[in-house]
Amino acid sequence: MNLNGTFEVRWWWRDRPVRVAVTERTALPAARRAVAGRLAALRTAESELARAHRAAGRPVPVGPLLRDLVAVALGAADASGGAVDPTVGAARLRRAAVRGLLPVCGAGPGPVGRTADWRAVTLRGELLSVPPPRWLDLGGTATAYLAQRCAEQVAVRHRTGVLVAVGSRVAAAGPAPDGGWPVAVEGGPRSLARGALVTADGHRADGGGVRDPRTGGAPTSPWAAVTVAAPDAARAAMLAVAALVRGPDGPEWLAGQGVRAWPVARPAALPQPATRW
Repeated sequence: MNLNGTFEVRWWWRDRPVRVAVTERTALPAARRAVAGRLAALRTAESELARAHRAAGRPVPVGPLLRDLVAVALGAADASGGAVDPTVGAARLRRAAVRGLLPVCGAGPGPVGRTADWRAVTLRGELLSVPPPRWLDLGGTATAYLAQRCAEQVAVRHRTGVLVAVGSRVAAAGPAPDGGWPVAVEGGPRSLARGALVTADGHRADGGGVRDPRTGGAPTSPWAAVTVAAPDAARAAMLAVAALVRGPDGPEWLAGQGVRAWPVARPAALPQPATRW
C-alpha cells in the first residue's frame, strides 16, 4: 500500500516498466490480470500483422485486437495530417539496413526513400490489406490504446479508481485518490487525477524513439521530448508524436490543440574545437 492509500503492482514487459494501481485493494489482482492479458494478446496480433505483411497487399482476416489497433493508428494518421504514420515501419527498417544494423538482402548505402503512406493501407471490417513496400509499425499508439482500455474496463467492472502505465503511456479512470495519482514526468506534472499522460521521445539511445515518416530518422524538432495530457491516451500519443514529427512547426501546432504539454528542449550543440594540423 502507498502513502496515499492506493495499492499497486509493477513488473517489466519488453524492457518497459508496467504499473497498475487501484484505490480498492480487492480489485488489484483482477486489474493486474486484465493488463497482463492484454499485453500477452499482442503476440497474437503481431502474428496476424506478420501474415498481413506476407500477403503483399492481399486482404487477410485479423482478430478484434489487431483490427482495433490498426483502426486507432489510421485514425491518428488522419487526425495528424500524416505526421503519425503507422507505415513508418518501412522507412525505419530501410534506414537500419543502410546503417548495417539489419542483414537485409540487397541493402546498401544510399538515400532512404519515402515509403510511408498510410492511405495505402485498407481495413474493411476484419480484412486488412498492407501493400508493399509498406510496413506497419503500431508502436506510436498501440500501448497507449491498451492502457486506456484496460483502465476504463477495470474502473467500470470493479468500481475502483485505477491507473495503468505501460512505459511512457499512462491512463487513469474512475475516482482518483486524494491529490491524484503520483507520476514521474521530466518537467511535467507530479500527479494525474484523470485522463492520460503520454511522453514522446525522438532521441532514445536505443533508436526506438519517434521517427519521421519521410526519412525514418529522428525528427528535426526543437524538442528532445514532449509530454501531453489529454482525456484519452491514444489522442495524447498522437499529439505528442505529431508535435515532434512536425519539426519547427510542432510547438505552434501543438499550442493550438487545446491540451497541456510539457516539452523538453534539445540541448544546444557544443562548439567543436578547432583542428590543428
